[in-house]
Amino acid sequence: MYSNLFLLKQWQRAALLTTGTLAFLTACDPDNPNTPTPAAQTNSVFVVNEGSYGTPDGTVSLFDVPSKKITALDVFQAANSQPLLADVAQSMTVVGNRGYIVGNQNSKLTVVSLPDFKKVTTIENVLAQPRYIVGASADKAYISEWVQPTYPTPVIGRVAVLDLKTNTITKTIPVGKGPEEMLVANGKLFVANAEESTVTVINTATDAVETTLTVGASPSSFALDRDGRVWVLCAGKTDYVDATKSIKGSLVDFLNVAPYTARKRDLSFTPGFGSRLRRNGTGDQLYIKSGSGVFRMGIADAAVPTTPFIRRGFYGLDIDPNDNTIYGGLALSYNGPGRMVRYNTSGVALDSAAVGISPNGFVFY
Repeated sequence: MYSNLFLLKQWQRAALLTTGTLAFLTACDPDNPNTPTPAAQTNSVFVVNEGSYGTPDGTVSLFDVPSKKITALDVFQAANSQPLLADVAQSMTVVGNRGYIVGNQNSKLTVVSLPDFKKVTTIENVLAQPRYIVGASADKAYISEWVQPTYPTPVIGRVAVLDLKTNTITKTIPVGKGPEEMLVANGKLFVANAEESTVTVINTATDAVETTLTVGASPSSFALDRDGRVWVLCAGKTDYVDATKSIKGSLVDFLNVAPYTARKRDLSFTPGFGSRLRRNGTGDQLYIKSGSGVFRMGIADAAVPTTPFIRRGFYGLDIDPNDNTIYGGLALSYNGPGRMVRYNTSGVALDSAAVGISPNGFVFY
């Protein structure tokens, strides 16, 4: 039986072939890795392009906000005269004046200096199917790891602790199966275990697991709102043999202090389609990326809207924390150039540009 996460990825690629064709932070904000501490304005946007699965052709494109142009289709190649060599460039995070690019399939972390994007080092042969990285302080970051591919049988994943001064892994922490995005808030690290229905809570001072929370099926993505509540997007689970066994997706939220009493809102769209949760710069609005479009809701809303705010299925989605411009990535063919599209807060398209293969995320600097 295919794992839910693997099948979700395969469905998303197929669906987007139809719908798609029609500082992160300048100062580290440990309480919210999804939204950076706002600067006066965003000047640069790094577009993370996965590349082709099984081929180390993942890239990062550079979008210059003032000129509204892609100034480097492959900024790593331009800065270093060598390719990034990331087999599925899964994610990128900025902590201080350095960028950290995660290669999932070849288990590689590339560290670059900013803003010049010069290579500092690479970390290889110690990570196992890494997914995301989040800064906890100026000296420490956490990396979620699947350990091995989640298909056909997911195993217990882990979180690696990275010393940012020495660029070495100091320890690993067992968590749940298929750990995905993470969030640091109030001295805790929250880890979404996408092959379960749980979130692991880790004390960032001791790196000890404090508790495991039960949320909805297949949690994958976080946002921290202005009131200190942690929001978790749970994609749900689709049973491709017996539809009656499918589990609806949900949006769960709780205050970032124990006992983490949770509230749950069901999603109206098809289970398994919700794949990314983001917030605006002020933390009072949430954006959910699904196969049928982007849904937007206020943090005080009683229910998740049933009508998409933007009727387009994106492969990647992020929100500029400084002016709330919406960035969507279109994979198109998955083996050729993708495209990024920018929208204003009314959901009106502003412009678009060609980028690399399968753009899955945007990092603001």
